[in-house]
Amino acid sequence: MALDETGRHEDLRRQVGSILALVAPLVKPTTGLDLPGLVAFRIVPVETWQSEQAAETARLLRAYRELNPFWKRPGIALLGTAMLRTFRRLSADLGGVMVMAATQPGPGADESQTLLVPEALEHTGVLSDPEYLTQVIVHELVHHAQNRASRHRADWAAHTPKAPIRGNGVSFLEEGHARWADQIITRDLFGAAVDADSAPKSERYTEVAGRKEIARLKPKVNPYEVGRALVASAIDAAGTQELNAAWSNPLLLPSKDEVADAVAALAADEPTRPELWASRLGSATDVRSSID
Repeated sequence: MALDETGRHEDLRRQVGSILALVAPLVKPTTGLDLPGLVAFRIVPVETWQSEQAAETARLLRAYRELNPFWKRPGIALLGTAMLRTFRRLSADLGGVMVMAATQPGPGADESQTLLVPEALEHTGVLSDPEYLTQVIVHELVHHAQNRASRHRADWAAHTPKAPIRGNGVSFLEEGHARWADQIITRDLFGAAVDADSAPKSERYTEVAGRKEIARLKPKVNPYEVGRALVASAIDAAGTQELNAAWSNPLLLPSKDEVADAVAALAADEPTRPELWASRLGSATDVRSSID
C-alpha cells in the first residue's frame, strides 16, 4: 500500500500505488522470494526519514551487539557509535537530497516499509520519468522480499556467534540481487532495462554529492553493478533456489575473495563473468543433489 504522510502529495501516492499494483506480482516469479504480508511505501517529510533511519541504524547496532560478540569489542563499538553520529549529522542532506528510497522493517514481524521523501525524488531525477520511479519501486520491493527471507538479517547474525557477518558480501548480495531483478522486470515492462542512476540530477544534488564528507560515504566498489554480476553468474551456475539459501545461511554469503573476483572480471579489458562464488554455490548444489 502507498501512504502520504505529508498531506501534500496525493498525486504521488496514487502514482506509487498504481506502480505497486503493476509490479508487486512480478517479484516472486523473478526472484523466487515471497513479499512480506504487509508492504508499505510511505511518503514522508525528511524529518521523519531522519529520525526513523537513525533509529533503525541504532537498532541494528544493538541487535548485532546482543547476538554477536564481535560487535561488543570496544573498538568496534566505538566505530558503530561514530558511524551513527556521522549519519545523524548528514541525514538532512542524505534523506532530503541524495537517497531515492530507504527500506526498513515494519512494526510487525511480517511487515516491511519503504520511506520516500518527495524532495529527494525530485533532486535525484526519479520524478522526471515514470519509468525511473517504477525501477526504484521494483528495487525496493525486492529488498522487502529479501528482508522477509533473511528476517531483516537476523538469520545471518544469529548463526555467526564467533565471527562478524561478512559485511562486505552482504551489501553486494542485497544490492546486486535487487539490481539484477529490477533490470529484468523493467526490461520486460519497457523493452529496455531502466537505471534511475542516469536520471537528470538537480544542481542541489550535484552540490551536495561533491562535498568531501558525502563523497567519503560512497563505496569504492559499486555494490549494485558488481553485485549484479555476482548474482547473475551464481543463478546461471546454481539456480535461484541455491542463491536464495544464502538469505538464511551466512556461510553462503560472498566472501571478500569472491567479491574481488567479480571486480576483476568486470574490470578486465574484455569483461568476463565472475566464477568463484558461482562455483561455490554450484558445488553446494551438486553435493545436495548427490545426497538426495
